[in-house]
Parts: sequence; C-alpha cells; structure tokens
Amino acid sequence: MNWSDLIPLFAFVRQRDRQTTPAVPEGGYKRLFDQAFDGAMVLDVSNGRIHLANQRAADILGHSLDALTTKSIFDLHFPEDLDRSSLRIADAWASGGLVYDDIPFRAADGQSLPVECSVKVTEHAGRPSVVLYLRDIRERLRLQQEIAERNALVELQNNEMLSGLRYAQGIQQAMLPALSQMRSAFHDAFILFKPRDIVSGDFYWCGQVGQKSILAVADCTGHGVPGALLSMTGITLLQQIVIGRAITSPAHVLGELRSGLLRSLAHQEGDSHVRDGMNIGIITYDRVTRECEFSGALCPLYIVRADGGGLEEVKGDRLPVGYHEGIMREFTPHLIALAPGDRLFLGSDGFADQFGGPLGRKLKTAGLKEMVMRSHSGDLCRQGRALEHGFLEWKGGLDQLDDVTLVGVQV
Repeated sequence: MNWSDLIPLFAFVRQRDRQTTPAVPEGGYKRLFDQAFDGAMVLDVSNGRIHLANQRAADILGHSLDALTTKSIFDLHFPEDLDRSSLRIADAWASGGLVYDDIPFRAADGQSLPVECSVKVTEHAGRPSVVLYLRDIRERLRLQQEIAERNALVELQNNEMLSGLRYAQGIQQAMLPALSQMRSAFHDAFILFKPRDIVSGDFYWCGQVGQKSILAVADCTGHGVPGALLSMTGITLLQQIVIGRAITSPAHVLGELRSGLLRSLAHQEGDSHVRDGMNIGIITYDRVTRECEFSGALCPLYIVRADGGGLEEVKGDRLPVGYHEGIMREFTPHLIALAPGDRLFLGSDGFADQFGGPLGRKLKTAGLKEMVMRSHSGDLCRQGRALEHGFLEWKGGLDQLDDVTLVGVQV
C-alpha cells in the first residue's frame, strides 16, 4: 500500500461522515500549530505534500519553516519506511486517530530521527488530509536505555547474590546433622526445618559423648543472612563445648554458650555487646539410665508419654543466650525420667507464631500442642509429616513469617 492507495478510502469515509466531520479552517490550524509544544504538520493524503507546519516541527527536523513547507512526506521518510507510513495513516483513518513510534523521520542532515507521532484525520481546502504531531523521543529512548542497563546490572547483582546465598545454604545444611545421625543418637527422630528465606536463623545440633546423646534446637536473632551467620557461630560453639570439652549438662552448656557468644559479638572497642543472641533448648539423654536433663533459654520442652499421660511442658528460663540487661543467672537444670516410647519435642517459635487458619490468626503454643497430640498416633516419622502438613494447611496462602524448626525424638 502507498499514499495514493488511500484516496478511495478517504473519499468514501469523507462522503459518509460529511455531516459529522467538518473541515477545520486554516486559521484554526495556524493558531493550534503556533501554540503546540510538539511539532505539527498538515499532510495531503493524495500526494503527501505538507500544507502547513509549525516552527517546532522545522526545529525538530532541522529545516527552516519555509523549506519544510515545500517538502512532502516522501522527503521526510526513508524509502523503506514509506509503506509502513501509509499503513499507519490507513489505521488512523479507520480508527479516527493513532499514536505510534516505530517509524523514524529523516532529518535535514540525513540522520534517522526517532519520533512519536500522533495522527488525526481531517480535511484541508476540501482535500483529505491528516494532522500529524511529532515529538522528538531521543532523550526518552536514552533514558529507557539507561534504565534497561541499570536493570540488567541489578539483575546480574541479584543473580550473583542469589548464587552466593545458595552456596551459603549448602554450607549451612552441611553443618546441620543428618536425620540418620539423629536416629543413631535416639531411637527415632524427625526434623521439620523450613527457613523463611534461603538461609535460616534457626538451627538444630546433635552429638554423642559416651552413653549420652545431646540435642539442641535454637532460634537466633533475625532470619536470613544475619540469622544464618549467628546460627553458624552457635553450631561451632556447641561443637567446641560438647564434643571438644565433653560438657554434657545442658545448664552448663548454655552458660558456656552464652559466654562464648558474648565474646564473639563483643565490639572491638569497650565492653558493650550487640543485642543479638538466641533462644535455645538442650536435652541430654542417658541411653543407659534413661534419664533426661533439660535446660532452656526462652525455649520449652514438650514431652508426650507413651503411656497416654498427655503432653507435659517443661519451661525454660526467661534468659536468652546473649546480651541481657538483668542479672546473668545460671540456667536451671531439669531432671526427667523417661520410659521407652516417650517422645520429646524442641522447636523455634516460628511454628506457633505463624498466622493462618480461617480467621488469619496466630496458631500460638496451644494450637501447636493440639497438633502434636492430634498427630501422636503412629510412628514418629508419620507424626513429623502430619505436623508439616498441619503447618502448611494452617498457613494456607499467607506468607511464612519466620523460620520454622521442630525436632522430635523418641527414646
């Protein structure tokens, strides 16, 4: 299609719409052009000649106003763009107007000039014409290119950061005990471990010293990268305290862990400490005497008896392992006699603090206890799967708010 092919279409529609599409007087054009911020031209559809143009159009294209009004659309487009230009005019006529930016203009110096065109169809001196507004979009395209380059850089940085986090996730998971290790220390075990982010501020740890099995579950300050760094510090300190120094009393371990963590987090100047730390529960089970010792720092122990005695809660001390403004008291030891089949549960507060359910409320510890008792039938592995399903069902479509860890062991 070329410009001359549009004449029959213009004639037909002009005859059809003569009562509703009056011609615009030339004086109206001139006043409009003189006041327009964009370049403006009136083009004759039959031959592409420029009837009128404003000074802004001449400035954009690099012509004088007198020179511009002697030219045609064929002088302002590159040959390869003329067919597309005629198609745009046809589309504009069919719809009453059109905006497009995919056809450049040829400036006076022969360079390609990207513009945004807005076209309206009308008449001029009884001839089918179009009013064409053009806006120089070089600066817009430059800014778009700059934004695209910045977005590409941000995406690259995000990918590099994500790759680093994935690598850190692998390191953190390698430091956590395997389920087989937990089951060799106790009769049976399950692990429910759901970080909110890629890496977690929760951790669990298991070790054996002689005939004693030691289990710890901790919730460090924060989540994500800060929490993960603190969790790895906690794992390293537990390894040194329990395995390296053979300290197995949970209260003693918590005291040593607190001292070591405060030393690790102390500022280089002065004696002040950052207010980071962890809530942690530790149990030590003697596989010969079947006695269990527990101490907790803002972390309870739940026990479900095999004889159907219900769920018992042993509260930990209201002391964190970390900075504390009050008196640094010793942690309280709790001695517990266990029978074969008894189950013990340690976890972070992420499970109980999760919003969900039909009313979007917190599950709370009462809801967690109810889930533990409701899922108690069957083996421990099946109970772990039931608790994970219960958590996901409770959360529904809501976001996970915190790291979630729950470890269950059976003696």
